[in-house]
Amino acid sequence: MKEITNPVEYSKTAVESYKSLYGEDLLAVILYGSAAGGDFNPRKSDINLLVILSSMDLELIAKSSDIQTRLLKQRFSIPLFMDKGYIANSLDSYPVEFLDMKGCYRVLYGEDVLDSISPQKEHLRLQVERELKGKWLHLLQEFPYARKNKKNLLELASLSLKAYAPFFRGLLMLKGEAVPVNRDELLKEIEAAYGISEKPFQKIAKSCIEKDVSELDARFVAYANAVKTIIGVIEN
Repeated sequence: MKEITNPVEYSKTAVESYKSLYGEDLLAVILYGSAAGGDFNPRKSDINLLVILSSMDLELIAKSSDIQTRLLKQRFSIPLFMDKGYIANSLDSYPVEFLDMKGCYRVLYGEDVLDSISPQKEHLRLQVERELKGKWLHLLQEFPYARKNKKNLLELASLSLKAYAPFFRGLLMLKGEAVPVNRDELLKEIEAAYGISEKPFQKIAKSCIEKDVSELDARFVAYANAVKTIIGVIEN
């Protein structure tokens, strides 16, 4: 797989393609996620773009089909298309996603539409609680089957940790804590901020990275119980 050592520079061709296609209808192109300064893996990580148009018109967005087809072969994810009105009216519904995006981004072209966003704390708390509960239920439902095959259990743990990451960042925001970009630091900070002992998040992450199945069942249970503990904290 092609190694991308400088995703900002690598993305310039995509920006020029969108500028040529949309002209004045293109308000901004923003690089977000690991490619903007996080845990970017030069050989594996995808590149995420937020494309701000004058309107979220389906036919306008569909004009980019050829560009998207080409970029998907070059390690770009399908871009997010939004307009400024959508962002303004969606902060109460998706505060975590917008704050997560704001936490690590680079403006490649046009307006910095993320700079001034500031979702209300109660909207953030409600979404974090809802998502944590739903994902915790998923862990409980999948564990009995997955534990029969250690490979399946490792995959469940790995995928769930990835899914939890933005909401763990939301949990730190609720505490007014600084939010690390690095995942290892994020897990440490969550355990410290919410009084989680024995490092269950760090241990299950270590099992996933090292493909280590020794003590996997016990580590998974401790991991799920730690999520339950955090849910209890934010419920009150």
